[in-house]
Amino acid sequence: MSELKTVKCYLNQLPATIIKLLGLDPPLNTISKPIQDIIETYQGVERISINMIDNFGLFEITYHKPAFMITNSELMLLLSTKNPYTLGVFHQLMFGSFEIEPNGFHLLRYLNNNGKKSCLVARKKDLDRYAGGTFSISKETDMATWVESAKAINIYDLTWMHYLDFENLHIQQQKLKQRTPEDLIQKLILRTDKWILSNYKQLRKKSLMIILGDHGRSKLNFEYSGKIAQWREASVPIAIFISK
Repeated sequence: MSELKTVKCYLNQLPATIIKLLGLDPPLNTISKPIQDIIETYQGVERISINMIDNFGLFEITYHKPAFMITNSELMLLLSTKNPYTLGVFHQLMFGSFEIEPNGFHLLRYLNNNGKKSCLVARKKDLDRYAGGTFSISKETDMATWVESAKAINIYDLTWMHYLDFENLHIQQQKLKQRTPEDLIQKLILRTDKWILSNYKQLRKKSLMIILGDHGRSKLNFEYSGKIAQWREASVPIAIFISK
């Protein structure tokens, strides 16, 4: 990880970056400018696959070391934002700001209106908030989301999968007192890492995979102590880029 190129930027720069990578001109009078390092590095990609993972950031990738991501990551963004939690991240990515459709902008609709096909795979409650009438597929578990992703990643210009099993499993296991949240997060990250590897093997050439992390639905109290607790507290959302 120490040799991985990292770039500091704002989360709300990602919409314009995605639009530009897919060969379109972003509406810069409406949203923030794209991240130039990403544009220069990944010119010519034909499709983008976004894997959004709850409770995954700079701390988790360095502490849990998911094998595929660690080995294959080419560039990592450290994403600055006032709201690093799931809905805040969704909001900024889809609308380019904390407003709802400022000047009519909606990322997926903008792509669709300019000749690009997109597919969002997520829980129904998030699709209701953020799909904006664009094509979406409702799945209620991470396993079902992953199975659907295998069908979609080479069909659309942009596929976006949201992995958030931690939310429900944490509630269940709190009641049963079976597993600490730290253990559960590690298990889910390593599991999802294997799924993403499987997707990567399926992707056609000239594809770009973006693995995006956020702080989860809400702030949680963890049992980390000492320096590890401090590192976790200082963690920021990230975006990892892997090309094929």
